[in-house]
Amino acid sequence: MPATYHVRGDVVEMSLIGDCPPDEVIQTFQEALANSATPSTFGLLLDVRKSTSLATRATADIIRVAEHLGPHKDRVNRCAVFATENVHFGLSRLGAVYSETAGVMTSVFRDHDEAIAWLRAGARD
Repeated sequence: MPATYHVRGDVVEMSLIGDCPPDEVIQTFQEALANSATPSTFGLLLDVRKSTSLATRATADIIRVAEHLGPHKDRVNRCAVFATENVHFGLSRLGAVYSETAGVMTSVFRDHDEAIAWLRAGARD
């Protein structure tokens, strides 16, 4: 499955693998929200390192996925994107602007541990 998630304590880690259409990203996020193991509030880590489609995704699709967090801002206290490739990092920063506009503080990281630490710091804010 191109989009997967795992609940790890107070963090939901979503991974985009291969060709992952925007609707699938949104559907996987909705599944995570509905999972009884997902905390009432959590940090969201979006791992895009293995995505083969993000680099060619239309800007409108990136914005639509980012803005989808807005209605769930009471549950998602922060969103971190884990991106190591320059193109993924840049496009993720674009998405971060739109998710922040929708009300979810978002940042992009090249290091997994830094992303997790930032998410967990947000849980205490």
